[in-house]
Amino acid sequence: MPLAQILKQPPFCTFCPKNSENSRFSSNFAAELVREQEYRMNHAKAISRIKAIGFVFLLSILSTCGMRAQSNDSIVVAPDSSNFVTASLLIAEPVGASSSVFGHVSLRMECPVHHLDYVFTLTNDPNVGPFMTGFVGNTDARFVAVPTDTCIRDYQADQRELMQYKLNLTHHEKQELWRLLDEEYMALGHGKFNFQTNSCLTSTIMTIQQCLIDEHFEWGPMEYPRTLCDGDFLRYTLRESPWTEFLYVTFCGIAYAQHSAEEHRMTPQTIVPFLREAKFVNNSGECRPVITDKGVVLVKGTRKEKAFPLTPTIVFGIILVLTLLVTLAERILLWRRLAQGFDVVLFVSQALMGILMIYIMTCSEIFDSNWNWYIITFFPLPFLIWLCLRKKYVASKCWLAYAILLALFILGTPLLGELDLPHQLITGSLLIRSISHYLNTSDNNIIKKTKKQKI
Repeated sequence: MPLAQILKQPPFCTFCPKNSENSRFSSNFAAELVREQEYRMNHAKAISRIKAIGFVFLLSILSTCGMRAQSNDSIVVAPDSSNFVTASLLIAEPVGASSSVFGHVSLRMECPVHHLDYVFTLTNDPNVGPFMTGFVGNTDARFVAVPTDTCIRDYQADQRELMQYKLNLTHHEKQELWRLLDEEYMALGHGKFNFQTNSCLTSTIMTIQQCLIDEHFEWGPMEYPRTLCDGDFLRYTLRESPWTEFLYVTFCGIAYAQHSAEEHRMTPQTIVPFLREAKFVNNSGECRPVITDKGVVLVKGTRKEKAFPLTPTIVFGIILVLTLLVTLAERILLWRRLAQGFDVVLFVSQALMGILMIYIMTCSEIFDSNWNWYIITFFPLPFLIWLCLRKKYVASKCWLAYAILLALFILGTPLLGELDLPHQLITGSLLIRSISHYLNTSDNNIIKKTKKQKI
């Protein structure tokens, strides 16, 4: 309302003298009244602004709560609580590293209502380095829980494909699986790591079997390549990584000429077809499939492994040819220094490999092997003879005995299923040099005898 109209309203008009003597009083009163009105108007504007800000803030809080309520309400729990907890297998593709050449299997546990999502994965003692982890065979294996987002980011960084397959477990079995992983396996560990009997795959399958309630796990019919023996299955699995195949076959020994448990002749990269044929069977004989979906790609693999052009067969074939040439040069051209240098490299390499193999056979359980036919090839006997007995009379007999043993080993190859061509090429190189040393030491012995007879 304008000031003129305000002054005309009672009770203000009663305080407005009309005579000239009170004109000063009237003007002061009017000025004060104007200031008071301006203050009231400014105060009203401030109050309205505060109310508007408060309303907007309250509206934002209500909208946020509404969105959360809507997101929670969108998760509808089934009457049988089957989707309250979900359990899935995560399978990562193999890479070239020796520890990941078979791929990796882990378990994903989700509770969407409570926003819980973790991946339980079997790992080794983090305080042991990669080399020791691979060959000592005395490292503790345990499940660790990793947030799924972190797990996915790690595989994205490695450019490795990651697939998810939901397990067809009951609600109580999924709860029991989560309890086992959380309360027992993470706290108590999961035994010593072993490539064959206690790996990520075998431990995961065993954990699933232990969570079953009044049910048991049955694999499907035996099909190729599960019908192969352990060694042939290993070669089949590692056919794309020849050097890794060579190392594993070398260290596995005779244990891989047998047929172990079914889950021991599977790898993460070959497990999916077998799981599709597997069943959960209850006490009444009723069964249901272990997995029912086709799988979901969580991480699309873009990693491309470049195969090393020189396979073990090519490398050891070249070494065999060099051995023949060096031996001919030694016998015909008398290039003994060249032969000595070649023997240093050959026998030292063989001795180091033999020492490692002896340790794995006697102390380590990483490959679950007790006897290994390849110890005949890699036993450091030539190095010991060459180092300690090369000037002794008995050296020729030692070289002859070792040469006969290597020859029998090569001839017996068809009878031993775990032997293959790269190892036979190495054995052939050692046989040639052993024969050469036998001839040299025999010649030296003859010369020594001749000198003694002349004296």
